[in-house]
Amino acid sequence: MVREVGFDDVFDSQATFRALLDALSRPGKICRLPDRLYKSTPLGFCPPALSILKTLCDHRVSFSLVSGNRTSELSRYLEVNLATPLGGVEKADYVVFDGTAFDEDFMRLKRGSAEFPENSATALLCVGRLTEGALETDTPSCRLRCAGPGVQDTTFLTVTGLDPRYGEARARTNNVSPLGIDLFLVDPGGRVAGIPRTTSVEAS
Repeated sequence: MVREVGFDDVFDSQATFRALLDALSRPGKICRLPDRLYKSTPLGFCPPALSILKTLCDHRVSFSLVSGNRTSELSRYLEVNLATPLGGVEKADYVVFDGTAFDEDFMRLKRGSAEFPENSATALLCVGRLTEGALETDTPSCRLRCAGPGVQDTTFLTVTGLDPRYGEARARTNNVSPLGIDLFLVDPGGRVAGIPRTTSVEAS
């Protein structure tokens, strides 16, 4: 398994972190990740997701793959390219999902506690494409209406390649404030949108 060298640990990490922070602070807004070419990405894995993981993961945190995409090839690829060991879903800080097909492991993510609500997981959902606005498309898609902190009135996000069951599961997971999980949606084009636990989301 080859270690990727196309990501600058200083400059690209800073640019990626700024994009992620902007995305979380303005739910429904699409931000762009640095355009980096990875040469050995396993089939079916969204390359920009590696940039996010390389930015957020170090020896102090943990990440996991869910059962639906935990192939030996992808597991080895991420272990080689990240400074964080691969662990179990229940205790992981960051968990990668294939957004096109709902995985029951989503309901096993840690949600924090009343004393430490920040001790919760962030889910990274790899989807087909993100587009701002409530658009009509020929491709099956979800239209997300976002409201709450960081949103002026409401904002809309159209997502292709997203199983709507993730929205239903998120509502059940985040039903006791301030407990819950935060989401990042990312597509192969390097577009990313954040949906923190404080955001109200309606899907259509």
